[in-house]
Amino acid sequence: MKHAILIATSVLPVVYGKSSGQLCAGTAELSKDGNWYCSEVSAITYRNISQPGAYNRTISIDPRTGLCSHARQDYPNTGPQTPLFGEVSMHLRGPMNVSQLAVYQLPSEMHSLNKRNTIPFYNRRRALKQRENPGIDKIKKPTPSKAYRFPFFGKRCEPTTTTSCSQMTMTSTITVTDCTTSAIPVPTNDVTYIGPSLPSLYTPSLLPTNANNPPVKTDCGCTNISIATESDDSQHIPIPTIAPTPVAPMETILRRDEVHIAVTPPDWSRVAYYTSTAAAQATGFSFLANLGDPQKSGTFDYAFGNSLSYVMPNGGQVASESLPFDGTLDTSEREIVVLSDKECDQDYGWSGSSKAFLIEFQMDHYQNHGTDQGLISDAPAYWFLNAAIPRILQYGSDRNNVPCSCWSTGCGEFDAFEVLGNGEERAKSTLHRQGNLEGGDSNYFRRPVGQKVKFAVLWHFPHITAMVLDNSFKFGESLSDALVQKLVQYDPNSWVHSLFPIGD
Repeated sequence: MKHAILIATSVLPVVYGKSSGQLCAGTAELSKDGNWYCSEVSAITYRNISQPGAYNRTISIDPRTGLCSHARQDYPNTGPQTPLFGEVSMHLRGPMNVSQLAVYQLPSEMHSLNKRNTIPFYNRRRALKQRENPGIDKIKKPTPSKAYRFPFFGKRCEPTTTTSCSQMTMTSTITVTDCTTSAIPVPTNDVTYIGPSLPSLYTPSLLPTNANNPPVKTDCGCTNISIATESDDSQHIPIPTIAPTPVAPMETILRRDEVHIAVTPPDWSRVAYYTSTAAAQATGFSFLANLGDPQKSGTFDYAFGNSLSYVMPNGGQVASESLPFDGTLDTSEREIVVLSDKECDQDYGWSGSSKAFLIEFQMDHYQNHGTDQGLISDAPAYWFLNAAIPRILQYGSDRNNVPCSCWSTGCGEFDAFEVLGNGEERAKSTLHRQGNLEGGDSNYFRRPVGQKVKFAVLWHFPHITAMVLDNSFKFGESLSDALVQKLVQYDPNSWVHSLFPIGD
């Protein structure tokens, strides 16, 4: 896998406790496959991955010429264009047995979408390569733009004019609402979002009011103008004089900052669930692989190979419709992509800065069956990509050897639980955002051999936490916010929760 990820939820405690470097002090070991390992942990938090940056967004892919073209995509420190705060795809590589999967989101970051009825874009398998120099506490700083990066394409906006007015009220005095029109820009699909992040929690606003004079609701912030009118017999109707309402002294008015309201944060709702228990069932998921076949699902061409397609329950053959996964990827030759079963639009899939992915899996040892020496063997993995990557071309480049997807320029991958060597018992995590801040922790998780383990990846803005769950943890229909905060809470005295800083 080579790609990055982002995170979201509240704030970590002020005391951060054991850093990744502290846990690596005196424990670092270079393995024979060239990877560094330090201490075994049960949780790793990548602290503050919210930074602005840029990558090259794919804007066209032409199977006739074998060429891809790109446009520079600048992004703020959070939002739908920010790597891994936007939509992500989930990826699984064998050997692995999956018992359960679940995805949770805050209601404020969920979107109502239609069921998927098409298979997007091109994709071709690429031989997995060993990671380059996975050092300890290694954070890569942004690097200058590569020669093949393309200039920024200007943002476009189409204005739409709307008018909002309240009804006219007639008594002896006519109240006229003087409204103005406003131009509201509606972004096209090609527009970069620049602005504040979507709120995770609803926070009501309370202002003091006079109990005898409740506030009047209005549809627009307009000026009410009182005017005298004439009746049918042309006699003037006098405008009554209204005595001003006494105003309490300033010291008796409750200040806004003195108002305290206890707001219970909403639960995190389960938006997708899968169980391999016979018969296998999946709600909210689509299981795909890079096996596109125009006769069944997806497509194929000689320039870019196989696109994504629906996959048979065993993960090895193309299917003509969406089918539940049977839960088994028998070797590292089998790799599947898990996406939402909803169509793609501006607000599709698993986006946002508050989301949680839960999995129950087992990773026993099995060597590959085939003879392809370019594929790694007995190295299971669980990771996330910017969902634009598998929809374009997860593995491969165009005929000019320019990567077609946005991965190589830093649009995002998060390796949550990746075994890097043949038969290795230790799994590592890494945040990939080439050209932007990125890094990987050399503290590791123990590979679950001979037994199942429950594992969570939680976005809690501006952090992301990957962690082993208790065996009794339930993948229920919702997660309380209090439970989520408890899961990601950092214990300053813990030697099994590593804190890996990305940003300040």
